[in-house]
Amino acid sequence: MNKPTGFLEKSYDPYDPWMGPRGVAIRDAFYKGKFLGKVSAAIVVLLDWLFPNSLRLFLKVQPRNYPITVAQKILAAEQIDQPQIALAELMSTSVPDKSRFGNAWGLGFPWMSKNGLYNEHVPFITHTPYAMEALCKLMNYEICRDEATRDFFGTWQFMQSLLILHEDADTLALSYAPIDEPRIVINANTYACFAYCLHSQKNPTHKDEAKSRAIKIAKYVVGQQQENGSWYYYADKLPGNFIDCFHSCFVIKNLIKASKLDAEIELLAREAIAQGKEYIDKNFFDEKTGLVKRFTERDIKDPFIWDLYDQAEYLGILIDLSEFERADQLRKAARSKFCRDDIWYSKIDFLGRRWGKNFSRWGITPFEYSESKLKKSGQGNK
Repeated sequence: MNKPTGFLEKSYDPYDPWMGPRGVAIRDAFYKGKFLGKVSAAIVVLLDWLFPNSLRLFLKVQPRNYPITVAQKILAAEQIDQPQIALAELMSTSVPDKSRFGNAWGLGFPWMSKNGLYNEHVPFITHTPYAMEALCKLMNYEICRDEATRDFFGTWQFMQSLLILHEDADTLALSYAPIDEPRIVINANTYACFAYCLHSQKNPTHKDEAKSRAIKIAKYVVGQQQENGSWYYYADKLPGNFIDCFHSCFVIKNLIKASKLDAEIELLAREAIAQGKEYIDKNFFDEKTGLVKRFTERDIKDPFIWDLYDQAEYLGILIDLSEFERADQLRKAARSKFCRDDIWYSKIDFLGRRWGKNFSRWGITPFEYSESKLKKSGQGNK
């Protein structure tokens, strides 16, 4: 019997208290502005902050696998000894409704957001590109090349299932998931841009259409950039909008990735990438700690001051832009704050307490993935 590769890893998650029917109902009431919803949400946040493990035991939460974590672990691996098993593990986390979505990946649990309810089987454009990248990596192994290629081609159906929320002669914006949504999410569209670039490179059947869509989405995203170089989470100025670090990094990261695959996108996004990076450097980076802060504009407050996810994504774009010395400094600063005795934590609160022990999806695996990129560059020392 083949030894498992270990890309599947069950863990707790910051969203655990909100995954069940009661948590979904509380978030729904909260977003609708109901008093009871606000009070209930505050109580859950308080309990989750003070007693995270006890709350999960009380709610009978079970650790689970997360699709994005599996994909990032595959991408981080220097060498995959059993790529056919890695492929099987990756595909085991894809959404079950292949007839409707093809090959696609989502959160794997129900999620109530400002945009509405997404059930556990709904795929996301913010998750599927990581799996697509992992499939591209697995295509390099002869033993599973044909199967990985077929699975990659199967993601085209998902791309085409996304709803068009805006389109004109030059620009295009798609939905976060293949369901009706009231607001356009900017970082989600950069993932769509990158995913279409992958298809334009790897999928000859849809090369031209993929390229055209990628360029139109890139133009839309660049057009949504604010004068100061920032991007809001939503492409509007309605209540509930915000600017945070890791979503800002997502935008830049995906524009960089798309630029590497398409010369036209590289030209039209070059200045936007530079201005976006400058905004993060000036407004998120904290000289005293060597870390990046969470928000410059926020809607909902919580007790946490620092988040590993922010460090992970900022580390990634520093590496992508070849700022290796700063990347290594950030890596060391984050390790000193979020890691104790080889145990990782996801967040740090205003009391200086570490929170989210081994919460793999939320920052830990993304940070390890970025660290692996630094190591492969030959510029980082552990």
